[in-house]
Amino acid sequence: MTKPIQYQMHHFSQSNPRGPEQDDVPALLRRVAASIEKLGEVQVYDLIMHNEITEEGLDWPSVTVYFDYAHEAEEMDEHADADTAGEVDEEEPEPSDPAPRSPGPHS
Repeated sequence: MTKPIQYQMHHFSQSNPRGPEQDDVPALLRRVAASIEKLGEVQVYDLIMHNEITEEGLDWPSVTVYFDYAHEAEEMDEHADADTAGEVDEEEPEPSDPAPRSPGPHS
């Protein structure tokens, strides 16, 4: 039986400060890029952009970043390889010698 995959992903969400430039998407992307760089060596898996509408009816976008630290991702890969080493697939084997067929109408 195959073991279930257990994996934890890190994430953070970021937006521009509330105010007149809160809807500035290029500025938001620059902020997110700077935050990712500050994390050091990471593997980014996904970026999801959200948009909240404030009480004033204004857009306030944010980005959620899903990532893992590079060394943790490598350790998880190593553990997964070790866990699956020597594992046998439990599918039904194909018969090597098919059952004889009855003669068809043209035999």
